Amino acid sequence: TITLLTTYNNGGLQAIYKDKWYDVPSLQGSILFMSGCLINELTDGKLPSLRHRVVDIKRDRFSLPFFMNPSFHSDISKTWTSGKETETGKSYKTFGPWQVTQLHRDEPLLLTSTSLF
Repeated sequence: TITLLTTYNNGGLQAIYKDKWYDVPSLQGSILFMSGCLINELTDGKLPSLRHRVVDIKRDRFSLPFFMNPSFHSDISKTWTSGKETETGKSYKTFGPWQVTQLHRDEPLLLTSTSLF
């Protein structure tokens, strides 16, 4: 996933670097760009992934995320840049089944057993 995020000066986003969590500065009028592990793999590391989390800031926090993914039937078995086989591609040829598996793992209440159908 590629995530574009506006935070409207609201803190609470942290990113990990060398096993330590750091606050991500929140600047009015800025847009944060974050990519996930699959995008990192598909671009041969040209768009590195960012492990992040949101912490409780003890007040209402507003942000506006936009998530962009490959289409459900996109081939994820090879990188977009060099055409090498991906590690993910050894188990999943297309994005949809991989995404459903990830969502079941990360958000078990979000999908049903028939989500692929």
